[in-house]
Amino acid sequence: MQRQVNSDMWLVVHTPKTAGTSFRWALEKYFGRSKIVCDYGPKADATSDVVREHLYSGDESKGPGTLVEDISNQKKQILIGHFYLPKYVNYFDTQNIITFVREPLVRTCSEYLHRVKNKTFSGTFSEFVLKPVYQNLQSQFLSGISDESFVGITEQYREALRYINHDTQWNLTRLKKNVGRRGGGQKFAKNLSVKELDLFYKINMEDVVLYNSAVRRFAALEGYPPKNLGFFNWKKRNLQE
Repeated sequence: MQRQVNSDMWLVVHTPKTAGTSFRWALEKYFGRSKIVCDYGPKADATSDVVREHLYSGDESKGPGTLVEDISNQKKQILIGHFYLPKYVNYFDTQNIITFVREPLVRTCSEYLHRVKNKTFSGTFSEFVLKPVYQNLQSQFLSGISDESFVGITEQYREALRYINHDTQWNLTRLKKNVGRRGGGQKFAKNLSVKELDLFYKINMEDVVLYNSAVRRFAALEGYPPKNLGFFNWKKRNLQE
């Protein structure tokens, strides 16, 4: 089908363990669940029926394009989930894309603990890090992210919500969901050996570069100007890498 960019809906890329669940709940509370469409894969309970119909039913005549067209006609507001950005990026205005990034080591530790707890991974942290599927995960999810899209910082989640609310005129509230107990990933990271740390950073430098760049961009928003400029369009703000 011919590609059509949707300028009414928003795309939210939820990289695992970056406060995406909290953000999804905030969106659902504000817009109502009926306005939110979720793509968390074919096995996830959270995945919407309309997504299963277009992407996971085996119907080769359907796909991301037909899904976006369908939910746009249904006047949905948000498409969110665990998916790589390239899957949907061509169907959305780049300024209508939101995501969050988290300090790479802590994020990975949090995911490792989560998967061990849920028995989807068994092994040491080093063995986890050596699995290609878990390496530079944020860079994998956000490949090709535009300078015009909004990249929030998980560690500054409250401030990110404030910026988003200001520019969109939404009224999202801060909710904590799926948060690890007793410090979770951060506590685990502090107890890693030098050898484990060296291994992690040797493998995951793409995520480190991505995170550091996002932090610099986010810091430039401090005291950002009135709405007539808007903070989603990074290029117009002349932000420097």
